[in-house]
Amino acid sequence: MKRLLLSLLLQLGIFSSSFADTTLNVIDPWIPETPPGAKVMAGFMQLQNTGPTTVIITSASSPAFETVEMHLSKEVDGIARMLPQESLQVEATKTLVLQPGSYHLMLIKPHKRLTAGENVTIKLVLQDGKSVEFSAPVKKNTSKRTPVMRCGSGKCGGGKCASGK
Repeated sequence: MKRLLLSLLLQLGIFSSSFADTTLNVIDPWIPETPPGAKVMAGFMQLQNTGPTTVIITSASSPAFETVEMHLSKEVDGIARMLPQESLQVEATKTLVLQPGSYHLMLIKPHKRLTAGENVTIKLVLQDGKSVEFSAPVKKNTSKRTPVMRCGSGKCGGGKCASGK
């Protein structure tokens, strides 16, 4: 019965982990659909830490992409930029929201075009050696305008950023 419940939660994308004792829950993950030929996509979600200590995410990966990077969109000197992050921290009993214009995952060089209705497996690796794996659905992008961002390092996705610069 316990295994069936865990399997159901994994399929719903509410909770997943390669270790059942992790305190990091992934809530409402999603990836906006991009036009054909796009080399970069973004991943959004809420990361909920139910534990008594800070959880540090040190890396992310997905079999659907060549690379996954953690970024923060931020205005620097009047210019919106995407700043690569070496880690993401989720404080004890807090939720970190990954959303447009803030923290997000940069999903670089998809192995094929991903369209609305498909699901993408993503794995987050934690500093303590545990990992959290979940499925994020690709959804139609209903945003009327996606902000043009420049990568703060100029190295996002092997020199290419979402803006193509």
